[in-house]
Amino acid sequence: MNEDMTIHHECSLCQKLKELLADKDKQIEQLQSEKVLLEYELKQMRDKWFAKKKKKQEEQEKSEPKKLGAPVGHPGWFRKIPEHIDVVEEVTLVHCPLCGNTDINECEEIEEHIQEDIVLPKLRVTKFRHHRYWCGKCKRVVSGIGKEELPNSYIGPKAKSVAAFLKYVVKVSNNDIQKIFKELCGLTIVPSTVGGFNNQARKKSVPVYTALKEKIKEAPYIHADETGYPVNGKNYWDWIFATANICLHVIHESRGQKVVEEILGKKYGGILITDFLSAYNKIEAKDKQRCLVHLLRDLKKVLECTGQDDPAYRYCCRLKEVIQYAIALSERYNEEKISEHDFVKEREALYESLKDFQFPDPQKRVIKRIAQRLSRHNDEIFTFLKYKGIPYHNNFAERMIRPSVLLRKITFGHRSSSGILNHSVLMSVLQTGRLNGKESIPLINNILTCRTTPSVSLCSGP
Repeated sequence: MNEDMTIHHECSLCQKLKELLADKDKQIEQLQSEKVLLEYELKQMRDKWFAKKKKKQEEQEKSEPKKLGAPVGHPGWFRKIPEHIDVVEEVTLVHCPLCGNTDINECEEIEEHIQEDIVLPKLRVTKFRHHRYWCGKCKRVVSGIGKEELPNSYIGPKAKSVAAFLKYVVKVSNNDIQKIFKELCGLTIVPSTVGGFNNQARKKSVPVYTALKEKIKEAPYIHADETGYPVNGKNYWDWIFATANICLHVIHESRGQKVVEEILGKKYGGILITDFLSAYNKIEAKDKQRCLVHLLRDLKKVLECTGQDDPAYRYCCRLKEVIQYAIALSERYNEEKISEHDFVKEREALYESLKDFQFPDPQKRVIKRIAQRLSRHNDEIFTFLKYKGIPYHNNFAERMIRPSVLLRKITFGHRSSSGILNHSVLMSVLQTGRLNGKESIPLINNILTCRTTPSVSLCSGP
């Protein structure tokens, strides 16, 4: 009897120990999952602030110095012979430059040397003498406007065009624009005058900007992105909507869906290419393509934080392989290395494989965000395989928004509502012009001197 009780007591004790160990194992697994998540979030913060720069410096210190010059196989660049000669200078001698002898005879052969140089801008002051006329029909005295005259303005259109070019293309501060005008041109202004120049250029450019807003809705596809932009100490957002020949900037205090709706409407008839920001989720479009570079970047961080025996590691490896295969398949198809039939077959297989990616373990919080993205945007991952010419990334929008980022670093943002409008309108007009091969200074000059309402064709062509 005592032996049976002892055995029963030992069995119940073992059972309790087993349950306790199971609970501890579960806690350990949960703590390990949280540790991986914290490491992942810490890595994101480090990458955001200083890790990239530090890593790059360490790699440069460890690796051999980069060879000077262009990469191997890169075509060289040679200056072309100018198409026209403005000045011909005959270089003659009256004595030998070596010994000073005056008994020299000219040879028949002439050595020619072509040199290009710049002529520094010179301040030009123009007086417009308005001849006045009596109109018998209007019964009024009338007068005209000079070719390069801006009524009621003491500074001409070229100076204002150069100021806009320096500010929004070269990205020079107002103080430095003042120095450039003084040292190179002899034109004395104060930094606040540059803001006035840009105000006037923006007011004349508003019809062009409005037309660009309407025209971009007709594009077959649009890249969209946004970046923070400080305005008088508060964080606003510089939104960009770009196509192959239109670039539209909108600085807004919101980072939400309403900004996208203001530009594209609730329903867009083309393909919208974006990152995974939720502001684009409820916008109806013909189709959407989410940036796979962002997704691959997140997968890389998870792989760096997890061990190879972790289910999250295997999940990310498999997903990475599927995405890379899809990109390679698209490149093969675009290069016509695969037939249409085989391409469609492999594409459908990729669609099916993406449906198999389920969240493997609720405890693996580090991949919860990635799994949710796949679940929410399953139909927006491989859109680039359905339409030829659609990229799998949003690199174009990031390149178009880069000038704003550089200007933000130099000027630290804007202080007024007029600064916001100037940035939105002039950056849009100038970048659209550059996409269409228009030179910036003549573009702004033409808008300022246009006697009618400026047309969108000034920056985007007919």
